[in-house]
Amino acid sequence: MAKAAELHKQFDLKARLRDGSGPIDVLSTIRDVGIMVLFRPLEGLLGAYVPTPSAAGMLVTTQRDHHVQRFTAAHELGHHVCGHSAPSLDVSVGFVARGEKDGYDAQEVEADAFAAEFLLPKWLITAHARRQHWSLPDLSRPDVVYQLSLRLAASYSATCWALLAADYVPLKVAQQLAKLPPRLSKQRAMPDFQPDNWYGDVWLMSERDAGVQIVGSPDDYLVFNLEEHAAGGYEWGFDALNEAPLEVRHDQRKHDVPLVYGAPVTRRVVLQGNAISQTVVRLDERRPWEADENALKSLELRLALLGKEPVGMVRPERFISA
Repeated sequence: MAKAAELHKQFDLKARLRDGSGPIDVLSTIRDVGIMVLFRPLEGLLGAYVPTPSAAGMLVTTQRDHHVQRFTAAHELGHHVCGHSAPSLDVSVGFVARGEKDGYDAQEVEADAFAAEFLLPKWLITAHARRQHWSLPDLSRPDVVYQLSLRLAASYSATCWALLAADYVPLKVAQQLAKLPPRLSKQRAMPDFQPDNWYGDVWLMSERDAGVQIVGSPDDYLVFNLEEHAAGGYEWGFDALNEAPLEVRHDQRKHDVPLVYGAPVTRRVVLQGNAISQTVVRLDERRPWEADENALKSLELRLALLGKEPVGMVRPERFISA
């Protein structure tokens, strides 16, 4: 855990992410440390670490999603920064957070503790909670934990155990949360649209997400709930997404009940990614007949809908810009 904190400080990660604007970019850190990473369809393994006298390298499976790839890469990085001299073949990661330390040697326990602390430190959980205005009781709600996991680019299960490690939830609550399938949270986040399947993640977006980095997969859903001043002629311009790798799948306006004349409405729009991409998306609330600079509000997002790494080296576009 101390080694993880050292890397946070060395690469200025805490200062850069203290506003809750994104997850820890473990692949960029591995690159900066000078370790070679290769992604391969490993059979029976999540990853491997191979130290040599002149360099070090790691393998990460392509048969699991990007959340598992990230945690596995962090685990292998833990072997390196902890100075482990023996090669490691890893069939399991994340066991320390779950309390499963028995049966693992000291090097595996160290690497796993490093990975959990490096990717899911308490200060980063706190930063995202503050940005989203989540209270301490909110962090015991499965729907909030699911949304937090997306912003940490971690699995739902890993996030449950990270909340326990941060003393934000007791053991019993962490165990109860971890047993719940994320699909239920997805369905509650998008009750008014039925997708073909529930494989993609469902992000609940608002103006609190302005400037954030969305690290997800190409088929993820972005559900926007935005205040719109329609009575004054203002509307959010989702037409600007025509050239972005996103499709509008659902669009409606909801009025407050009871209806108040001239009051803002809620614009609810469901977007879905349709291609592997990394781009910046900007939405403006303005009158359609006025110039772009007259926007009442603006919302800009940095999208990295890249999904898991394929066979080979890390894709250059994977690295998250500061």
